[in-house]
Amino acid sequence: MSPLFKYKAFGLTIQSDIECPELIISSGTPNVIIQAGSVPESIEDPLFSGVRFQTKEQEFLLQVDNIARYYIQNGNKITIDIYQNADLSEVRLFLLGSAIGALIHQRGLLPFHGSSVKIGESAIILSGLSGAGKSTLAAAFQKKGYSLLSDDVSVISFSENEHPIVHPGYPQMKLWPDSILKLGGDPAHYSKTRKQLEKHSIPITDSFWDKPLPLSKIFIITSSNLGELKVEQIKGVEKFSLLKTHTYRFNFVAGKEMNSLHFKSFDLLAKSTEIIRLSRPSGKFIFDELINLILHG
Repeated sequence: MSPLFKYKAFGLTIQSDIECPELIISSGTPNVIIQAGSVPESIEDPLFSGVRFQTKEQEFLLQVDNIARYYIQNGNKITIDIYQNADLSEVRLFLLGSAIGALIHQRGLLPFHGSSVKIGESAIILSGLSGAGKSTLAAAFQKKGYSLLSDDVSVISFSENEHPIVHPGYPQMKLWPDSILKLGGDPAHYSKTRKQLEKHSIPITDSFWDKPLPLSKIFIITSSNLGELKVEQIKGVEKFSLLKTHTYRFNFVAGKEMNSLHFKSFDLLAKSTEIIRLSRPSGKFIFDELINLILHG
């Protein structure tokens, strides 16, 4: 019988028979089970099928060639069928990415595509399209002594008063070599997230904040050819649209109930949270100026 490991992430207590050193060890009654085992070849009558996944309400199937197949059910169970000779670090990479993302959607929580940083007694989220620099900017905040709650994906729930809460994720960051170098580090000191990728995993130790915090602002980072820093408050229908655009794996959402829950989350966020577009010059990453704009407006 495999040993059981218990972890916490995104406000969940996770019991797993697969060791995940990327996670924080925890105790208590689990509300998510991760196990190795056989999974179905397909979902019966899926509501949506992508290139590598099928989904319907409370069922999700993900296929990653030569790595594993992941079956997510009811927001509380992930079964992983691991291919022979698969690299276990890559099995965990997709488990802690897309598979957990699907589970978060099934639970009616909102996985937002952005890194979260503790500022005072609340959290901000730094979001943007791939390559915008959200993780790099979060790492720059960390270097200045600020604590991080999550890298790349920030999970949001709502209090009884419908105020948004950000939950801590994993105590690690994923950065490209040029970002590590710009921040004064050496990529050779860190392991790669995948053998064929140059992205590296950076452990977060003392500067990881492991308790939920109220969300204060969301910053959408973009690059501009105009060569200047620009701050713009987002209002109206664009606010709602940006929340949908920057939701992690929104195409995993399927069915009337899941869609209804997510659009309610967008509505609550749009009403309660400032969303600010932060444009930076293309080809430049001026950390001090960006951080100053975020802190002081």
